[in-house]
Amino acid sequence: MSRALKSCIYFFLGLASGSVLAQQSTPTQAISIPNAYIASDSEGFSTYKYRAGYMPLYSNGEKYTGINYQHNYFTQGSWDSSAEVYTLLTKAINPRNGLGYNANISYNLENGHKLIATDSSYSLQATDTTIIEALLNRDRVETQNSLNNGIYYTFPAISIEQKIIDRLSVVLMGGNMYFSDTNTRPTVKAKLIYDLVPEYGLTAQLRYRQYRDTNTAVPNNYFNPSEYSETMIAFGFRKRYEGWMINGTAGVGRQTVNQDPSTTTQLYELAATSPVASNDYYFKTRAGYGKSAGFLGPNYFYRYVMEELVIPF
Repeated sequence: MSRALKSCIYFFLGLASGSVLAQQSTPTQAISIPNAYIASDSEGFSTYKYRAGYMPLYSNGEKYTGINYQHNYFTQGSWDSSAEVYTLLTKAINPRNGLGYNANISYNLENGHKLIATDSSYSLQATDTTIIEALLNRDRVETQNSLNNGIYYTFPAISIEQKIIDRLSVVLMGGNMYFSDTNTRPTVKAKLIYDLVPEYGLTAQLRYRQYRDTNTAVPNNYFNPSEYSETMIAFGFRKRYEGWMINGTAGVGRQTVNQDPSTTTQLYELAATSPVASNDYYFKTRAGYGKSAGFLGPNYFYRYVMEELVIPF
């Protein structure tokens, strides 16, 4: 195990310990079941992830410490694969501004391949107009070849959100994805966001993302063009109704793969979250559809739905 990964694990465990000490005076508990993520794409690849959790330290839907068990199941044609995932997690997000941390460590076992994984982030208000977020994602590459061969990636990134003037802000993100098959993928993303109708939470967005793969000669484990870029115009909304938060995004853009002519991309997402501090339950769900480039050309698409239910006691 690398020194960087060991440091990461110690950091997450330290956060969990700190959360335990901070919440000893509020012994509220919760269970999280059933949780599900189901997705499919135009290449016939389907994903099913089912999760259950226990939070011995629970304050609300965005602040808790606990453990999860997850079963992953993948299919494509006559092929299938499954994984068992065990996770230690701690989370403390301010529901008013979305700032805080989400730290977790997972042990993933699939086809005899063992992996320490994480999907963690930490964000803070650096100045009155600047928000900084650090992200670390490490997981399996979820394609048939990659799951058979135990291919995974590690993706550290930094995001900065800067308010330029009233109702106008920009978000810049930069990172590098390190694949276990020796390929790397430097990635940049940018969003220009204008509060179009603030009282209705309606925004207009200009989005851009670009990446390049440094080793396109690796086996066909995943879509890895030498260069990829996308520019998208999107509209987003975020509104609270009787305590529920409803938000969504709809966007259309153009993408370029290597030196090929540009083609159309699409993105549609809709999400709903119940009141965070409810003593009865905490529920959130999200569904989405995206169209971009893939193995078989520019018309790859995917769709997904997820839900999470937490019951405190």
